[in-house]
Amino acid sequence: MPPHANAGESVDWAAAERAWGTTFPRDYVTFMAEYGEGTISDFLYVLQPLPSPYWTDPDSGMRAETGTAGELLTAVPRTPGSDLPPDGVIAWGVTSGSDLLCWLTTNPDPDRWPVVVLDRNASAPVRVHDCGMTEFLRRLFLAAFDKCPLSGTRLWGEPAPKFLHCREEQRIWDAGIDPWITVPGPTPPPPGT
Repeated sequence: MPPHANAGESVDWAAAERAWGTTFPRDYVTFMAEYGEGTISDFLYVLQPLPSPYWTDPDSGMRAETGTAGELLTAVPRTPGSDLPPDGVIAWGVTSGSDLLCWLTTNPDPDRWPVVVLDRNASAPVRVHDCGMTEFLRRLFLAAFDKCPLSGTRLWGEPAPKFLHCREEQRIWDAGIDPWITVPGPTPPPPGT
C-alpha cells in the first residue's frame, strides 16, 4: 500500500500527548507521517489524534469515536476481571461497516497496546487482537487471522489496498470523480482490425 504524493500528516505529537495524557504507538506515529488521516480502499478510515482540520465539526474524529467506544463498552456485559474498561480505549479507525478500531491502553507501553475491534451490531461486539495497528492491517490484507475480524470483508485478503489522504480524496471528489471507482482504459480493438 504505497502512499501517494503529498500524503502524510505533520502531527504536533507533544500537543497530542498533552491532549490524551499518553504517547502513541510508534507504528501509528510512522503511519501518520507516511500516510496521514484518510481512507483505505473506501472502507477503513484512519483518524489522527488531534481535532482534524479537514472536518467542519470540531467534535468529530478520534475524540468523538473514542467516546462512542467507551459508551459501547459500558453497554457490553463483561466477565469479572475483564481488562476492557470503558475509559481504557482510544479509537484510531472506523469502518464503513459497523466497526470501531481501538487500542486497549491498559499497558503503560503504547507499543504493546493490542487492537480492539468493537462491532456496533454484533451479539459478541468486542474482539481483542494481540498486535499493533500496522500488524493488524497487514494480517487483514493477508487474510492471516482465523477469520475476518471486521464486520465487512472489503479488506480481507486485499492484495492491493489503496490509501487516500482525506485531502486527496476530497480533491478528487471536487473534480467530479469518484476516487474509488477504477476507470478502465480504452478498449483495445479486436484482433485483426
